[in-house]
Amino acid sequence: MRVVILAAAEFSAPLTEHEVLLVIVQLLALVGVARIFGWVMKSVNQPPVVGELLAGVVLGPTVLGNIAPSAHDWLFGDPTVRSVVFGFSWLAVILLLVVIGFETDLGIIARFKVATLSVSAGALLLPLLLFFFVGQAAPDSFVGEGVDKTVFAGFLALALSVSALPVVAKILQDLGYMRRNFAQITLAAAMTIDSTGWLFLAAGSGVAQGGFQPGGLARSFGGLVVFLLVVATVGRWVVDRLFRFVLARGSSVTSALSITILAALIGAAVTQALHLEAIIGAFVVGVILATIRHRLPQVPSTLETFTAAFFAPIFFAYSGLRVDVGLLNTAEAAIWAAGLIIAAVIAKILGTVIGGYFAGIRGREAMALGSALSALGAMGIVVAIVGLNLGVVSETGYTVMVLAAIVTSLTSPQFLRWVVSGWTVPTEEAQRLQREELRDSSVILRSSRILLPTRGGRNSSYAARILASSFPESEITVLAVDRTPATGLRKLLTRNNHNPTDASDVMTELDESPNARLERRLSADPIQTIAKEASLGYDLVVLGASENEDSSTFNTAVDRLLSLIDVPTLVVRFPVDGHVPEHLPERVLVPVTATRSTRAAEELAYSITRHSDGTVLALHVVNRPEGQGMMLEEPALQEGMRTGQDLVDEAAEYGERLGARVLTSVRVAPNAEQEILEVASREEVDLLILGAPSRTLTNRPFFGHRVSYMIERSTIPVAVVSIPAQPTTATFH
Repeated sequence: MRVVILAAAEFSAPLTEHEVLLVIVQLLALVGVARIFGWVMKSVNQPPVVGELLAGVVLGPTVLGNIAPSAHDWLFGDPTVRSVVFGFSWLAVILLLVVIGFETDLGIIARFKVATLSVSAGALLLPLLLFFFVGQAAPDSFVGEGVDKTVFAGFLALALSVSALPVVAKILQDLGYMRRNFAQITLAAAMTIDSTGWLFLAAGSGVAQGGFQPGGLARSFGGLVVFLLVVATVGRWVVDRLFRFVLARGSSVTSALSITILAALIGAAVTQALHLEAIIGAFVVGVILATIRHRLPQVPSTLETFTAAFFAPIFFAYSGLRVDVGLLNTAEAAIWAAGLIIAAVIAKILGTVIGGYFAGIRGREAMALGSALSALGAMGIVVAIVGLNLGVVSETGYTVMVLAAIVTSLTSPQFLRWVVSGWTVPTEEAQRLQREELRDSSVILRSSRILLPTRGGRNSSYAARILASSFPESEITVLAVDRTPATGLRKLLTRNNHNPTDASDVMTELDESPNARLERRLSADPIQTIAKEASLGYDLVVLGASENEDSSTFNTAVDRLLSLIDVPTLVVRFPVDGHVPEHLPERVLVPVTATRSTRAAEELAYSITRHSDGTVLALHVVNRPEGQGMMLEEPALQEGMRTGQDLVDEAAEYGERLGARVLTSVRVAPNAEQEILEVASREEVDLLILGAPSRTLTNRPFFGHRVSYMIERSTIPVAVVSIPAQPTTATFH
């Protein structure tokens, strides 16, 4: 009993009931007002982050503190509660930086690495030198009591020279510029400036406390280099193994999300311990997580959703809480504050333009980089807080620094939008953006990881040829699983061919695919092994199916595999006596209906013919009941024809956006599937692509009677695209 009493006393609640209430009410106020202001800003075509920052200013001493001082003191006056909410705000920015890391393209950054370094140097060093000299002439009311003005000038220069990676990233995200080349350079430059800024802050803090400590600075820089190397190698491998482990056991998005958040917290803790800042570690982890093989695409979207809905508004609103314009109660202070803010924006843009000039970045692109990097944001606020805590800056000087951080974060998106408006995107970049937009909105063309199990043969080779043309940048794993050789008595009683799978023809078709690779396995149950591999985060499974050996849809092995996996599939099948052409299909027929599976079939058809310089025939057949002839109820027939024409017109428009030539046809027939086969024969079609949702019946897939009818009777190659039903209220038939 005494142990229980001691334990209860030792682990008493750190917050009183009233303090818990204040935490809840503060979070309610910050999130609620920030979301409302963000919605208002979005409705007037402004980035929501502007409203979220303004929400903090309104809730802070500048507005609420003047209108209702007692309410403001009750809500924000308790230092313990402020510390708790401050912790929430840093957790928020850690999650936000992971989300931004997922959207960072290392390929673009590597391509512009020289530009990134040059821009970073110009954007940091020019403002740093300028404001160091300006700080020498700053009013004494800005300087802490008894502090050497040179030390103060160093803190002022750093506060007005940094760039806030979280704010910059959120602005780019809100404005829809994240995938632009200049945006990727901006992110890399902001991270470089932030990292350097933390090193400068560590050095400045040492000087302010009585002496420069080069050893500590070297440890921080060396630790950062080691951290980057470890995360990019060992860390990446470990996280990938963890994702593979949970996927292999059928774990949900919840497990993958937990791994993501834990990895981000580990990275944040390491860089925080290095006296750099937690956000740098979180950002680096997000970038690395986007490159691992075994990942779930739902994780970034889920993380982004709850971060944007709850956590990010806390961080940005809390940042705005620190502004107290009332401290600028003299004309001198107000004029200096306005002048420093204007000079900070000009110096940042000018430094970026100069740095960009030496890297070949000119005109609007350089101005866009400078506009985005001009947001001082959280980094400027932290420098101000450290300076205030060390006594280097006064309350008035602190207010000027924080006000500059907030105002530049509000003006940055306005300048950026103005610079980018009317800017003609370079042709190469525009083509990349269009490809990415179409890929992101597609059903299967967005597949980044593809599994092609094979036992060799013409069907698999032809499937590989289609993959090489339609998915040139995807990672394609060719999996050859042979049955484990029998031993002992089983070897005498069974008759097995132990020759390994010949996948040479398949790999030859994938010669032009830089991310194609062959893996070999041995298994007592090859189908089960393939199904287990398919569960490891693949976006598409492609199968080559031989002619029917029995009553199964494709063949027994393929049917069994299809019944075991819940991944989008593409099955390619040649008829028994079909001739395998040496080139891609040039005339492809795709029946069009209003389903996700048929849209996926359209995408595949358009992609194939774009590379073969061929043509797609988009066909819709209106069913006419047998025996009614053309005297079928005229209104019903006309409505069916109009609907069919709308469907094929929309399909043709989508195909043209993908760069394909599309012909359309709407026909009326009593037997739609037979009509499709007759059109295929009459038009001398090379490939029929069908979209069909799959349901499992008695250990075999069921694509519907119509699809099964066409598969069985087609005299030309058939490809069947099947998309599993989405877990939503909408059902596609």
